[in-house]
Formats: sequence, C-alpha cells, structure tokens
Amino acid sequence: MSMKQQHPIFSVEPDLLPDTQLLNAGILYLAKDGSMAVLNDISAELIGMPQATGSIVPIDMALSEDSDEYQVLQHILQTECEYRDAVVRWEVGNDVRHVLMDTFVHQSQDGQVYGMYIVMKDMGNFAALDQQTQRVEKVATVGKVAAGIAHEIRNPLTTVKGFLQVLEGRLHNGLMDEEIQYVEVMMSEIERVNALVAELLLLSKPTKLDKRTFPLAELLQEIQPWMQAVARDHGVKFVYDVPADFALFGDRDMLRQLLLHLIKNAIEAMDVDGSLSIGARMVSGRTEIYISDTGPGIPYYLVDKIFDAFYTTKDKGTGLGLAICERIVADHGGKILVSSKGFGTTFTISLPGPSQHSANLFLPNQAHSLLS
Repeated sequence: MSMKQQHPIFSVEPDLLPDTQLLNAGILYLAKDGSMAVLNDISAELIGMPQATGSIVPIDMALSEDSDEYQVLQHILQTECEYRDAVVRWEVGNDVRHVLMDTFVHQSQDGQVYGMYIVMKDMGNFAALDQQTQRVEKVATVGKVAAGIAHEIRNPLTTVKGFLQVLEGRLHNGLMDEEIQYVEVMMSEIERVNALVAELLLLSKPTKLDKRTFPLAELLQEIQPWMQAVARDHGVKFVYDVPADFALFGDRDMLRQLLLHLIKNAIEAMDVDGSLSIGARMVSGRTEIYISDTGPGIPYYLVDKIFDAFYTTKDKGTGLGLAICERIVADHGGKILVSSKGFGTTFTISLPGPSQHSANLFLPNQAHSLLS
C-alpha cells in the first residue's frame, strides 16, 4: 500500500476523538491569561472543585495563591516548560497525594504560545504506599528466614522420627510399656515441631494456587462442626450473614485454612458469652469477608505488629497464624485489614472477583509467544 494512501482509520471525525472523561488522569488547560479549563472529573477532584468539570475558572479562584499547588501551576505557565513523569506532592484540603505530571505546550504553527495542557495521574499517598512496600519487603525477608529454619529443622527431625519408630517396634516386642509411653510422648512432640515446620514452609514462599469459583456457604458448612465444638468449649456463639449464592474465587484449601486461623483467633479472644459474626458482601467487584468478635480488642499500638511472624500475645502461640493469613491473602492478590476500637475486632478479607482475575490471563511467557 502506498504511503500516500490514507488508511480509513486516520479519517477520524472530531466527535469520534477520545472523551477526556475516559482517561484515567486529570486534564487541565492553563491559558496565558491566567484562566484554567477543567476538562474532566478527575481534574476537578484534584483541584478541590468537584462541580467544575467543563468550566473555565481563574487559577487563583481554584487554588490559594499561598499554596504550593498554585505556585507549581504558575511556574509551568510562566516557564512554558514541558515535563514528563514529574512527581509532585499535591495537597488540596486535608487530602494529601502524589501525582505524576506531564505538561504540553499549546502553540500555533508560528510558535505563539496559547497555554499549557497538564495531565495529572493520581498516584495516591506515597506515605501509605511506602508502608505497604515495607510490609511486602518484610514478608519476603521473613519468608527467606522461614525457609532456612524449616529445612534445617526438618532434616534432623526426619532422622530422629525414623529411629524412634524403629525403637517403638522393638519396645513393643519386649513388652516395655513404660518405655513405650516415653517414646509416644517424644513422637507427639516431634509432630508438634513438624506442624511448625509445615507452617514455616507455607510462610516461606508463594504457593501455587488452584483457583476456582465455589460457594462460601458450602465452605462454612464444611467447617461448621469444628466451629461449633470450639465455640462450645469457649462458651461463645456465632452468627452468619452470608448470602446463599455468595461465591469466592480462589484456592479452596488455602482459603479454608485462612478462615480456620481467623475464626480460631476470634473465638480464643473472647470470654464466655461472646459472639462471633461472619459475613460477606460485594464491594466494587471485589469479594469481602469479615470476621468480627466481641473480645477486648487490639490496642492501637499493637495493630501494626500482629501480622509479624513470631509475634504473639498467647502463652502457647507460635506467632505464625496471622502471618500465614497475610501470605495466603497476598498470594490471592487481595488484602487483609483489621479494625479494633477499644472493644471487639473485625478482620476484613478483600479478594479480587473472577472478572478482575481475567485481566491477568496473559502471563509474560504467553504474551511473548503471541508476539513472537
């Protein structure tokens, strides 16, 4: 096809051009006379004027002249400088965030500058992002330590268990009942250590998940006999608020273990006559499960520590339960939140729904094969 021929795709009518509302970024236009056109809802939110979309306002009416944000826009307008991926701290009202800013000169063919276009991509609050990054790095570090400890323990453990099994058989043949009891105690303790090793290995690296869609009510019904027994032993009751057709998308065994950990923690946190609530809901396409107890709550100064490996307030706890819960949720691409305000505690598990997972179907190696 000749380069001079115009392909139909380039014959675009003006009303077919992209609507600025479809862009996931704020678009502002700064005119040389000091006025500002607010071109979409995101930009209106960023300047603190939600109703200003499609309007033209003076810059000093939208932003205080004393503010850093006003100074930034004036600097761009006066210098006519084009920036790419400039990170700017952006604070309007009490909302602090960081934006990725690109600027473009609007000028005529003879070089006369009419104004500046500004594209602002909201990156959220870097302080919160930094906390999340530190949490991810901490989980990775704990994982490496856990893997090393687990393998160092498991090797001698297997040897000792093997010899004890042989010894137990010989003691049975010699009718040495008291010695057999000693061996059984040692075997029981080894099983406890082995269970700890299994938890360390689960914590040490992401698990290959067998994801599928299944009813949450079905999973709760499966573990209900265990829940009833534990709740009865502690003198607490539990209530459900789970729709019959509410579905989860994930690894059933891993999510089962997650619920067992959180439910057990909640029951053990309460005194007699306590109440455990389990509920589920859909929020913006994500599935949320919440587990609430009526215990004494978690002091605010401990909330940031409860997911740390080996941290526990229990006399016999290993401190791995909540760290494993966080790992399972992270492996599912979700997040786990805790809320406790002096009385009672609620853990909320937020997981992507099936439709949100579909965006990740093309893995890097698959993309490569499609393009090669």
